[in-house]
Amino acid sequence: MKISPIEIFERGLSIVAFIFPFIELSYYFGAKVFLSTESFFLKSVYLNYIQKLSNFYAANIYFIFILMVGVFIICSRGTLPLSKYARFNIIQAILLNIICSCLGSIFMFLPIILRESAIGVLMANFLYLGLIVLILYSSLLIFYGRYPTIPVVSEAAKLQVQQY
Repeated sequence: MKISPIEIFERGLSIVAFIFPFIELSYYFGAKVFLSTESFFLKSVYLNYIQKLSNFYAANIYFIFILMVGVFIICSRGTLPLSKYARFNIIQAILLNIICSCLGSIFMFLPIILRESAIGVLMANFLYLGLIVLILYSSLLIFYGRYPTIPVVSEAAKLQVQQY
């Protein structure tokens, strides 16, 4: 089965859209997850790569938010000639980003004694790794040309794509 260059582009664009939730996760939970480990490799990966991405996000948070809202509006209205498949996956990535933002904000509002304890580190690890696995699952299915199913997010993305 031969895949057209347009399909490759749309799949790649759909996978790249998951950078939004990854950056959001790394901004809220990255330091707690990577710097609380004993592994020198994980700490160096975080400090050399992921932290730089998180710092860029923190310095340009409003620009990235406006960009994300613009991409959401373009995909939900079908302004660009993208297939419903690409629009669905991009919207799903943005909705996942909103969930990550809400979880990160809630985590930051927890009492410091809870957030900085072993329970807080465990919660941060659970949220970070669980959502990273969800991003990898979605990216893998998109790579193979299938629709990833995320319980509430997929239904909301489907409604947005069918709206126009």
